[in-house]
Amino acid sequence: MNAYYIPLFVLSTLTYLENTNRLEKVIKNKLFYSLLALLFIIFIGLRSEVGCDWQRYKEMFDKFASMNFFDLLKFNYVEGPHRSNNSHILQEMGHVIITSLAGNIYILNLIYSIIFVLPLFYYCSKIKRVYLSLLISYPYYIVVIGMGPIRQAACISILMISIILIDTKKYFFHLFTTIFSLLIHQFSILFNLLLVVPLFPKIIKNKFSKINIFLGFILVSLILYSLPSYIVKTYFYITLPSVDIGEAKGTIFVWLINFIPSLIFLFNIPNFKFNQNLKKIFFTFSVLEIGLLPLVFFKSVIAYRLLLYLFPSSIYITSYIPDLKIFDIKEKHFTILLIFISFLSFIIWINFAFHSYCWLPYKNIIFN
Repeated sequence: MNAYYIPLFVLSTLTYLENTNRLEKVIKNKLFYSLLALLFIIFIGLRSEVGCDWQRYKEMFDKFASMNFFDLLKFNYVEGPHRSNNSHILQEMGHVIITSLAGNIYILNLIYSIIFVLPLFYYCSKIKRVYLSLLISYPYYIVVIGMGPIRQAACISILMISIILIDTKKYFFHLFTTIFSLLIHQFSILFNLLLVVPLFPKIIKNKFSKINIFLGFILVSLILYSLPSYIVKTYFYITLPSVDIGEAKGTIFVWLINFIPSLIFLFNIPNFKFNQNLKKIFFTFSVLEIGLLPLVFFKSVIAYRLLLYLFPSSIYITSYIPDLKIFDIKEKHFTILLIFISFLSFIIWINFAFHSYCWLPYKNIIFN
């Protein structure tokens, strides 16, 4: 049996038990939940030659691993998207340092898997149907993103932490996570700032403290530091023909799986018992999801990268849909339907997706 089905079966079983209120002492046990998170860290972090980005990260690791810290401060540039013009863009310093300290590509992946998995499990623990939210995450978010573009995957999970922080009005810690995320992946700044746009007047009014000013200064400095590189990357992705930068296959599929929960949310906002901060965040993300459709056909690579950051919203929303009773389906039956859909979507992706061959066969340095 394909190894990817083992976590899928485990999460489906736990979702069913959660749905029927069986073995509550086990599935609600924090130690059990922590052990499950550890297994996913091993599953993702100790994989070998799995994912289409594996070779690119291997080359990046080989490039930076031989440099000492001071060399990295002097030279942390990488070739631009259009390699033939010899352009260079500033690489994220946090990622460069993590890469140089990792020791080998497996430790690098393990570090990023920790940054990816722990926030995801914490985020899902705050949702009513914990294991359903993990199951919803598995077919694409965990397998494809978590085992693909690892830097962006880590930053998307950090975004999940930011959503919880904004939801609980811990704006100071949100600034901290934003700075950390920006040091790993520049494009993460878009969505970390987007979180606070609807709440900006409230934050300025209530949280205008010295420490927030200091962190804000650091954040602005980092943005200005990376802005030239950010502009160069964006310029190349917009202006270069698709033949030079390629196309993101399956972008319309990613748009669809985020679009459906976004549409349900927009038409049923009063039925979602979220606090106002959370509603504003998900409203903003849902509107953006719909607005990205033209970009899917115009510049699929840019659209794909942006759509990935909308998964935290769609995961959270989808896990609450069974409790809304908007389809005249009992919540238990709707949960079973979502289990079936998760299986179906994964089977379709693993068998028919253009790039699924990059994930096959699954290999792990422990089990192989």
